Order: sequence, then structure tokens, then C-alpha cells
Amino acid sequence: MDRLIKGYIDSILDLKKAAIENRKEFIEISVPLADASEHQSNGYELFKELKRTAKLRRPINTKERLDRKIWILLYLLGYPVLKSTSDLLICTDAKEAAYEKIDVFAKDDETVIIGKCVSQEEMGKYQLSKEIQDFSKLKGGISKSVKSHFGSAFKPKIIWIFFSQNIIWSKEDKSLARNENINIITERELRYYLQISEHLRSAARYQFLAEFLKDQKIPAMQNRKVPALKGVLGGRKFYAFVSHPKELLKISFVNHRSLNDPEGAPSYQRLVSKSRLKKISDFISFGGFFPTNILVNFVNTVRFEQISKDEETGVCWGNLFLPDKYRSAWIIDGQHRLYGFAPVEVKHQSQNIVVIAFEKLPKNEEANLFVTINHEQKSVPKNLLDDLEGELKWESTKPLERIGAISARLISILNSDISEPLYGKVTMQGMKSNDTTCLTVPALKQALSKSGLIGKSALKNKVYELGPLCDANDTATVERGREIINHFFSTIRDANFNIWNAGRLGYVSTNTGIQAYLHLLSALIEHIEISRNLDAKELSTEDLILEIDDFTHPILDFLKSQNIQKMENLFKVQFGSGGPREYFFRLCKILKEKIPNFSPTGMNEWEEESSEDRISNADRKLKEINIVVQLSLFNRLKEEFGNDYWEKGVSDKDMKSKAYRKSLDDEPSPLALENYLDFIEYKKIVEKKEVWPLFKPVFNIPEPGEKETARNLSWMDKINELRRIPAHATALRTYKIEDFDYIDYVHTQLENRAPQSVWDEV
Repeated sequence: MDRLIKGYIDSILDLKKAAIENRKEFIEISVPLADASEHQSNGYELFKELKRTAKLRRPINTKERLDRKIWILLYLLGYPVLKSTSDLLICTDAKEAAYEKIDVFAKDDETVIIGKCVSQEEMGKYQLSKEIQDFSKLKGGISKSVKSHFGSAFKPKIIWIFFSQNIIWSKEDKSLARNENINIITERELRYYLQISEHLRSAARYQFLAEFLKDQKIPAMQNRKVPALKGVLGGRKFYAFVSHPKELLKISFVNHRSLNDPEGAPSYQRLVSKSRLKKISDFISFGGFFPTNILVNFVNTVRFEQISKDEETGVCWGNLFLPDKYRSAWIIDGQHRLYGFAPVEVKHQSQNIVVIAFEKLPKNEEANLFVTINHEQKSVPKNLLDDLEGELKWESTKPLERIGAISARLISILNSDISEPLYGKVTMQGMKSNDTTCLTVPALKQALSKSGLIGKSALKNKVYELGPLCDANDTATVERGREIINHFFSTIRDANFNIWNAGRLGYVSTNTGIQAYLHLLSALIEHIEISRNLDAKELSTEDLILEIDDFTHPILDFLKSQNIQKMENLFKVQFGSGGPREYFFRLCKILKEKIPNFSPTGMNEWEEESSEDRISNADRKLKEINIVVQLSLFNRLKEEFGNDYWEKGVSDKDMKSKAYRKSLDDEPSPLALENYLDFIEYKKIVEKKEVWPLFKPVFNIPEPGEKETARNLSWMDKINELRRIPAHATALRTYKIEDFDYIDYVHTQLENRAPQSVWDEV
């Protein structure tokens, strides 16, 4: 009969090609030029036109994105056999020649991953019992075909997984999957595995397998014994022995802090950097070795056959039987050295490494031992130790420092979540920004802090007020924030890929844009709490996402209809601290058109600032102020000096020369020279000591709420600044609410002070 499994690839070249394809955010096709319009009507856009063919593309949907994320994960984990970019079929019934399409397939020498993907466009509940049962019924036939297809000697551990996106799993479905020996990976766990695979590459496969094969026996490790010493250190039993990396990697596991595994709390390790891992692997490949030991903790009691004992030290010599189960040795210190062996050739994995192993050491003692070792030996960067120390004291630090630490960790994770919207968009230390990687940590930290999403400081930095994204502890807050923010920006990205991917040119994934959207997220949650009488902190992550999704449609619908030019016209705001505020309220205006009662703090004032009637009125009043000041000034000079008003009233020679040069442009019919002066020059004339008494009754205007003094002319400086707004009108130069009030005040003062004859000329 035909092959039992069809549609997988196992060559390095094919895997690399598929990796390139699966990393794309678009489905790309090449069609005859004449057929391009037909595909464009079906959602494709033309991005390259050749003589005879056209290249088109469309954004991938949620299901396709999930499929690609999983494929990339398994590729990074180093699986040498993977599903191709087309459908993979496995025979489920040889007699009937029945084949089933399988979403996820990966194989190595010891394990096989078989998975099904379920997703929906928006977060929500979904009944999965039938799909779980149907998938479970196929397991026997699939298992038989896998073993037959790859030869009778191949006896793999098969891991069955349901991958889900935007699915809120019910307790019943979780229980059913567990009973059917089907694992569940939601977008939360997928993000974690993608993150560690990006850092550790093939070394992360041991972490991945340890999760799903915990406590399962490893045939190759059965009855594997090594010569060892057994003794006591600090009241704790330990073993010292020499082993091989290929053996230790199979049974080891590191509880990284990003995983937040309750079984491993407190989690203390951080992910090793890719660059450091490569250096270690290169060092090993060129014959290097490590004279220092790796420190582990056996989670269960191990078997030891004693041969002899030194009575003075109590140290015994004998044979230690290594654990033969996955996830049975937790690495306390030395993960970098151990994982450095994972990518190298098999011959190097048989190199001797020295191991010190404790037995059933409590987790808090693991963490303290890790910090003590690294602090005393200074074998890791100080900033890591500071980070660890700060994490252990999060509940007792000053609120502002605590919020800053949570923000920094959250931003780092968001930037590391492969295939998520903010992945790789934050410039880190030593990196140069470009049009697409242009977000900065300080700007995003400031936005998170100001938004209140992860809490606020109160009572002079003595009280930490929880925000809507806060959870039971700081680590849980980071995870909750990660889930909600990733989902929120995913909907924005998916609404218009072109704008999002354009970075600076698209006016969304920029510092100003992301800051504004984070403020919008905070305002939406506040609106939900008020309008629906809810406390966001009491809602589960999934329920809060559902509530937020109910209100984001106006923004998403708006984005779908935009292009880069339109976005520039609408959202090119001023640089500096005022930019995010202006951007934020422009977003709020879009929402308010569909949700009339949506009115975040400051919205009413901003609307007044943006009111066309009020802007027009302010422009008119500024023009009138300018005319009244000029007429009041020169009418009074003419009364005092007659025809000599210009020579005697304007004493500044440079001012006179400047006005005269300007008048030449109006030849042969120039205006009176006073018409060529700038507003600020009126002040220079008025404030001269010798003429001030002439102008004091009209021009001596105190600041609002202040008493009149000998000479009050600061209003002229302010009016001169405000005149630039209509004189040099741009989208970036706008009135503030206080500007309107100030213009009204000065205008009223001049109405009461300037002669009626002057106002009659206006």
C-alpha cells in the first residue's frame, strides 16, 4: 500500500526553506498577470509585478499564525523531521486505507509530537469535548502507523497535544483531555516555549520534553550507573560523580522564571543568551572542557550501592544509579555549561562532566544556593543578581521601584515573544533603531507607569495601589500583563498589517503610538469598570480580554480602512511629552463616535481645545488684539507727537530700518511704516521709560488673578507666542484649553481699556 505517512520533510535544506516560509506574516502566491485581479478580489494585494506574472500576498489568519508558530517552535527545538508546508496525512486504518490530516507532526530518535490546532478569531469559550474524543479515537491507528512507517526498531514516546489560540478552556474539557492523555498548550505556554527555544535552540528540546514526559521512564537510562562519592554538606546528602552531557540532558530541567511553574516556585534561573550559548558550544567543539562542576538536585531518592566508606569524613565510595525518568534532575547552577553541549556533535556529548547532586533539596534552598554561589563567585553579571534580589523583595520595595521592575520585565518578555506583535520591536542596549525596530524601554516603561495598568504609587511612594493588570504577585502580574497586552496589540496588528509593519512610517508601532494605545487600554478598562459595575482586578485574564474586545471594534474598523498617508495626516503629532496625549485623545474621539458615553479624564478639555468654533473664535480674537494694540499705540503717539510720531515715538534705529526694508516690498504703494512692525516690537516701544506713561492706561494688564503693579507687560509676550498658532498653522501646533481662557481674558481687558474709537476701526 501507499506510505503510511505523507507530507513530512527531513532534509536540512527543505527544513530551512520551510522555516523561511513559516516566519512570514503573509501568504504569498505567484500567478499569471492576467489572473491577478481575480485574486485581488479575494483578499490578496499586489506587491510585485513582473512581465508575465504577478506576486500577491494576504495577511495570515489566526489559525495559520498558530500553525506557523508551532512549526517554528519545533524547528527551533531541533526536530529533524517535521510536517511540510502542505498537508500531512497519517493512515489511521490500514484495512480501509483511511488517512487523517494532522496539524502538527515532529519526530526525532526518541519522541514524536502529534498535535491538533484549534483557534478562533476572538477570545471566547469553545466546546471541545467532541474534538477531543474524535482525536483520541485516532490515537491507536496513528501510533501504529508511526511505528510501522519508521521501522519496528523505532519505539518512540508519542506526545499528544491540543494547541489552542483564543480558546477559554472549560474545566470539563481540561479534565477530558487529561483523562485521554492529551496535553494542552495554549498561547501562554506556546509563548514561553518559543521564548526559550529562541534562546536555547535545540537545547530547549530537553526542557520541552521534560514538561510532557515528566516521570516517564527513559529506556536508554535504565540501570545506568556511575562511580560516585556520597557524603553530607551543610546537613544535606550529596553525590559527586562524572557523567556525560547526553545522559544528563535527558533527565535535567531548569525552572526558568518566565515559566512561573507552581511546582518550581520560587523560580530563580534566567534564560541564557543566544550569544553566550554559541560561544560555549564553539568552545566545546574546538576541544574545550569545563573543570568546574554542575550543581543539580535529584527530585526523588536515588539508588546507591556502597563499596567502601571513610569513617573520618563519612564519605562513601560506590555506584550511583542515575535517575531514569524525564525531569528528575533540576539544575541549580551550570545550565549554560550543560546546554552548551546540546547543539554540538554527538562525540562531544560523550565528554566527561563533573556533577555535584543533592537529593530532594527544598526549592527555597535551591534558590538561596544559586544566589550564594553566583554572588560569591561573581560568575554572572551583577545586574542579574540585582534583578534576582529585587524580585525576592518585590512585595517590600518602594512602589515606584516595584512598578519600574515589573514594567522592565514585562517589556523584555513582550519583546521576546516570537510571532507576537511587539516581538523584536524594542531597541535594546547596543542596538541601533530603524524604521521597524524603534520602540525604547524608557518610553514604554513611562507609558506603563503613567497608565496605571500595573499599579500606582500613593501617599508619597509609601503605598502600592494595584492596577487592573495586577495579580496575586509580581510574577503573576507580569504574566497577566503579558497575556492582555499581547492580545490587545494583536488585534491592532491584525486590523492592518501594512500599517503595523511599517513602524515609524505607519504611525502605530512607534513610541508615541504604543504609549497612546497603552493609555487607551487603561481608559477602556476604566470605562468597563464604571459602565458595567465591575472590578477589573477580580476578573480572570480571559474574562477581562472579552470585556476589552467588546469595546475595541470602532478602533479596529477604523484601522482597517487606513493607509500610511491617511495615518500620517491623522496621527503625526508633536514630539515630546505632549505627543502621546494628543494621539490618545484622537483615538478616544474615534471611539466616542460609536460609544457616546466613553469620556476618559481630560477628554472634555481636549475636545474644547479641538473645537473648530473655539479655535476660529481664538484666531479672530488674536487678530483683533493685534489690531487694537497697534491702533492704541500709534493713535496715542500721533496725539502726543503729531506728524513726528514715528521719529520721536520709535527710538530703536534697527527697528526703524527693518520696517523700512519691509516696506520696499510694497513699492510703489507702501503702507505706513508701523504696519511693518512685529507684535513683539510693539512691546519694545511701549515699555520705554520715557513713553510708558502714555500707554499705561491701556497696556498695563496684570496676569489673571494678580494685582496691577507698576508695569505689567508679560501678556504681550504670551500673546506673541499664541499668535504663532494661527500664523503658522500645522497639525502639530494647536491651542490648549488654558490658551483659550487667556486669549479671552486679554481681549476683555482691552475691550475695557482701549478707546471705543479704536474698537470702531477693528
